[in-house]
Amino acid sequence: DFEKTKLVVCEMVDLLMLELIDKGLVTDQIVLTIGYDIDNITKTSGNREGTYSGEIVKDRYGRRIPKHAHGTINLDHQTSSTKIIMDSTMKLYERIINKNLLVRRINITANNVINVIEAENDKTFEQINLFTDYHKKEQDQQKEKRERNLQKAVIDIKNKYGKNAIIKGMNLQDAGTTIERNNQVGGHKA
Repeated sequence: DFEKTKLVVCEMVDLLMLELIDKGLVTDQIVLTIGYDIDNITKTSGNREGTYSGEIVKDRYGRRIPKHAHGTINLDHQTSSTKIIMDSTMKLYERIINKNLLVRRINITANNVINVIEAENDKTFEQINLFTDYHKKEQDQQKEKRERNLQKAVIDIKNKYGKNAIIKGMNLQDAGTTIERNNQVGGHKA
């Protein structure tokens, strides 16, 4: 449902950002696709029967399902900050999802990915603005660097002691899937 899917999206964004940092990459665009379950329109859906009246498409098996939700959000700069990307992805999630439908699949993609060194060396010129607080902007850049260093330390610990060595509180909730997914190999139970 809506709340459980929101938690899984948060976990997936967190893991995606750790993977980007591990590879030394940054992004400025996130794409989110939410695929809905066939039970939203079939007679076996219990109390959800007949509640969906939107566009219906066929899946790869020829079954009728609600059309997936798809959206893109652009960030104002290249980053691998979990906080910035998590906030942006949650805004996108709230905007595109149908809260009444059950979700079957979630796909999160980071686009326009480049090397962090290339992003830092990219010389961009900016028109000075009287209304922009450049001191705050510099502080935000320092916060992002500290967050990146913290995430690198988390990655080092996970590489040394295993993927479940450090977990977040959201991973311990009933709908959390990170611990289970960390024990899988290629999406299958190890």
